[in-house]
Amino acid sequence: MRSIIIILLAISWVAVGIAQEATSPKTSVLDAKQIDVRDSSGKQMKFEEWSRLVVSGKYELKVNQAGNGGTLQKVPDSLFKKKMMSMPYPGESSSFVTGTVPESFSTRTIAGKKVDLGRLKGKVVVLNFWFVNCPPCRQEIPELNQLTREFANKEVVFLGIALDDQAQLEEFIKGIPFDYQLIASGSSIASQYGVRAYPTHAVLGKDGKVVFQTKGLGPTTLFWLKESIEKALVTP
Repeated sequence: MRSIIIILLAISWVAVGIAQEATSPKTSVLDAKQIDVRDSSGKQMKFEEWSRLVVSGKYELKVNQAGNGGTLQKVPDSLFKKKMMSMPYPGESSSFVTGTVPESFSTRTIAGKKVDLGRLKGKVVVLNFWFVNCPPCRQEIPELNQLTREFANKEVVFLGIALDDQAQLEEFIKGIPFDYQLIASGSSIASQYGVRAYPTHAVLGKDGKVVFQTKGLGPTTLFWLKESIEKALVTP
């Protein structure tokens, strides 16, 4: 069976920041989940809550000296972009090559809308390859939904290509809404591009060429995804 790599950069990055002496990724993640994290009001936060905020880059975890607790603090808006620009650029995906036009595909969304990638030239296209049981894929959904809202009135098409079938997707979004146009049973499309790491993102400019591509979820992934969309919108 074809192996699938789930990129846990988001959780690993959080864990490395608070458990640098850990000898294995598994131990790091467990240590991260055991940290007593509280918000600015002193309210205890679940790992899923604070790790998602840290991964967005908009919050920082200030860990105490003992390493067993910390406080989540919001990064001032005036410093956010400078902070993101100073951090490592997201890891590149081998599935897409910047500056090239990827092979087209034709399918339908779970809502029945026909999608032909080759006919979307003139618009910015954002591709997200994911699946329901992928932890970092689920973790980034709230931020991806925010992107769809920010670009709702722009010429941007968001396509979420999932490995799961339609029934599984429809059940999933009952509990966790995902505002991309969702494509079910997308393993053939993923294979077409050689996608094996999840999540994988690609942004295509108005000319159909790749302007940004990355695999995994790290501290700067969502920042550069948004920056790339904005730049593509103003580039002919």
